[in-house]
Amino acid sequence: MNKLVITNYEDHILEALYSDGKLSDLMLFDRQSILSNIYVGKVENIVSNIDAAFVDIGTGLPCYYSITDNKHIFLNAKKDSVLKAGDEILVQVSKDAIKTKNPVATSEIELKTENLLVNTSGRIGISGKIRKKETRDHLHQLAKRVLPDGFGCILRTVCQELPDEVVLSDLNELSEKLEQIIQTAKTRTCYSCLYKNDAEYLDYFILKHNAGLQEIVTDQKAVFDEFETYLSEKQITDVKLTMYNDKNCNLMTLYNLPKNLENLKKERVWMKSGAYLVIEQTEAMVVIDVNTGKSVDKHSFEEHLLRINSEAAVEVCRQLRLRNLSGIIVVDFINMKQPDSMDVIKDILEQELAKDSVPAAFVDVTKLSLVELTRKKIRKSLKEQLTK
Repeated sequence: MNKLVITNYEDHILEALYSDGKLSDLMLFDRQSILSNIYVGKVENIVSNIDAAFVDIGTGLPCYYSITDNKHIFLNAKKDSVLKAGDEILVQVSKDAIKTKNPVATSEIELKTENLLVNTSGRIGISGKIRKKETRDHLHQLAKRVLPDGFGCILRTVCQELPDEVVLSDLNELSEKLEQIIQTAKTRTCYSCLYKNDAEYLDYFILKHNAGLQEIVTDQKAVFDEFETYLSEKQITDVKLTMYNDKNCNLMTLYNLPKNLENLKKERVWMKSGAYLVIEQTEAMVVIDVNTGKSVDKHSFEEHLLRINSEAAVEVCRQLRLRNLSGIIVVDFINMKQPDSMDVIKDILEQELAKDSVPAAFVDVTKLSLVELTRKKIRKSLKEQLTK
């Protein structure tokens, strides 16, 4: 059973996902996050040597904006398409400020539902988890039929199970809304916020609902009301919503979340077998070392190492989600002699990474038998959020 627990932690909303009673994912959300908001931005300056600009959206911290990766949506009169300081452009915040880096803005504007998203990319994307060519071709044609010129979309895995009418309705609704935002932007002043994203904890629920979420428990009245409205509007009946009201034992205490958060600050992670991980976050990458520790086994030594590494592969992916670790990740598993053993570990990693709501991938095994993974940087790591 998948249960989502939502409560307050300091100045954050904390969401903890439990799968069959075990904590499998954890997110902290800033109450005032600007992620996915859409603004009329003003180009503050151009940095030619990195082919980028910094765009002021009125929040006090300018956004990094790649000139080469974006097709600019100008809102001021222009005689050419060259981006210059002082230009007004339509942007959406695609990444939060992380460590010493500014937020990132993009001109690829997108709006989403639990089923799909519509954007200004001009490309139609289908979830890689939809394997059947006939289904992919059919969905592609559906999108092509209704999307305005210059618009694109990404259809989530759930679309393969939906009636055509639902997919078309979502595409039409989001396309009209996006067109309206673009038209409205032309008449608004600099730094105007044209679209404020739903609370991030609601976005997170949307992803997890499609992955089989069955229950939500919260002790926050405002959060309960927001979910109650959302579930009613979307006619979602397969998720149980509970308001927790015990004043003698709050949700943080009931689910032992303070201890879990303290453990997630530590470098060492013990596993059931007695083996452990050492997780180190550096400026350039995340390094994870697998150690046998106290683990003993009556099986052959090679089988023993494979069992430890298999357990570690699952735990590594779980820790990436819990700690929100991203970027380049290097894992040093215990050396195994059998060549096929690493193939087993690779399969486990790919299977576990596929459960992540943040794009993550197995990259390669180096000549030194180090495993390379990547995970997209979207938000601050848990460590950064907890050590503000």
